[in-house]
Amino acid sequence: MKYFKHFPIINYKGTRVRDITRRTRFIKEVTSNPYLYMPYTVNEGERIQDVAQDYYGSVDYDWVVMMANNIIDPYFEWPLEEKDFKLYLIAKYAEESGLTGEDVLAWLQDEGIDENIIYYYKPIG
Repeated sequence: MKYFKHFPIINYKGTRVRDITRRTRFIKEVTSNPYLYMPYTVNEGERIQDVAQDYYGSVDYDWVVMMANNIIDPYFEWPLEEKDFKLYLIAKYAEESGLTGEDVLAWLQDEGIDENIIYYYKPIG
């Protein structure tokens, strides 16, 4: 693959190999230039591969989407579907709130308690 040809050669257990464990990133001039990015809102259930297909015409460019958004772990750094996000919030804050199920979500949205407003629901459309 041409992508890896720029990675350094290292000595690993007496064998010369490419160090593919290196983390790469876009150059600073690219990441700091707002004219090089197009705004995009991730839709419910949309995956990184879907964005790559829409923008670049191939799912093979999912790595570009991840690099441009500084995503290392797509399982935890890509937006969750609403149902999964709610389950995550319930699991994370049930003990702190002393509640269970949907009551945890109501507690998170209680505007009377500033420190509890950590989940904001905004319907689209």
